[in-house]
Amino acid sequence: MILPNTLIVLIGTSTLGFCCGLVGSLLLLRKRALLADALAHSTLPGIVLGFLIAGSQAYWALGAGALLTTLLGAVLVSRLPILTRIRPDSATASILGIFFGTGIALLSIAQRSGPGAYSAGLDHFLLGQAAGMLQQEALTITIVAVIVGALMILLHKEIMVSCFDSTFGKGTGMSMGVIDLLVMLLLSITIVISLPAVGVVLTAALVVIPPATARFWTDRFTHLLAISALVGALSGISGTLLSSQRLDLPTGPVIVLCSATLFAVSLIVAPHKGLVGRRLRWIRRKQRREMQRILIFLHENLQGGNEFVARERIIAGSLAADSSALRFCILSGFVEQAGTHLRLTPKGIARAERSISARKRWTEWLDSAAEIDRNLIDLDEEDIERLLDRRSMEIPDMERDSK
Repeated sequence: MILPNTLIVLIGTSTLGFCCGLVGSLLLLRKRALLADALAHSTLPGIVLGFLIAGSQAYWALGAGALLTTLLGAVLVSRLPILTRIRPDSATASILGIFFGTGIALLSIAQRSGPGAYSAGLDHFLLGQAAGMLQQEALTITIVAVIVGALMILLHKEIMVSCFDSTFGKGTGMSMGVIDLLVMLLLSITIVISLPAVGVVLTAALVVIPPATARFWTDRFTHLLAISALVGALSGISGTLLSSQRLDLPTGPVIVLCSATLFAVSLIVAPHKGLVGRRLRWIRRKQRREMQRILIFLHENLQGGNEFVARERIIAGSLAADSSALRFCILSGFVEQAGTHLRLTPKGIARAERSISARKRWTEWLDSAAEIDRNLIDLDEEDIERLLDRRSMEIPDMERDSK
């Protein structure tokens, strides 16, 4: 049974992960992931200043101070490369170090000034304290997540254009500057509401890891947003539930670890971009190319009047083909074996002619485009047919391999 306090934390962390996943996707597509880290560290001086001015840890005071310094950091990061010769990455790293150093200095001052200031507890904003999340904080995070989701839906087209081709957006009359400002504001607000849960140090991880995880699973903008938001929400839920089982497990770091676990799993098992999937595709591609070499070799011998070819000529001769590829040719019905000799079946002849025709047309097309990398010539017929329009190649209909 989930305790009431755990339920409040669960709602807050899940909606926080959802919000971070949405906003982080925009940063990933804009190649500005480091900006989240810089702005997260920019919140610390604002938090301390808010405490010193208000004289208490009032949520509105700390949040307002953090938001102001975050926006200031965002302005400096975006304007310094324009006004000076500093590169964007150098400006981002500089702002990160300057603001975080200022925040640490102010934190030391706040802890030594005034009666009872030493127990102010502001240092928990460094790593977060999600287990102590109040109902007001969870409600604020939920409202912000709903607003961010609604804006993503209403401005879907404009945001997508700003991520991929802002020049085209300006040409069509879209206010790309306003969209950029909105994205920066959403990022700043998301970072501020993340502080009580994961703190200054870990906020960037919660913003960056979910979209990076989603990128392994899709290339579509809408799907990326959805998967990233789902990964962020699942990280918040799993991290909260795991930390609630042990008193010595801090919720914020566990959430980030859960997010990192989802990233690692996606890195390995994602079908298109995961390590296992890429390795399997590489093996399959190598096998297909070996199979193509065998079929073309047998076809050339057939054209020369030699229907049967000794197996050893293919495996140990000048062709030096892979034996597993030869077995695949036999199992696929392209080649039949008669003792120690091999020959093409009608299906294998059709497949070999298809390969020869595709490679011939591909070579002709490459010769007509001098700027094309000549390494592309080493493709098999399936890759060629995907890259060139089949009608323009005039390839006759043939029996598909799957039959």
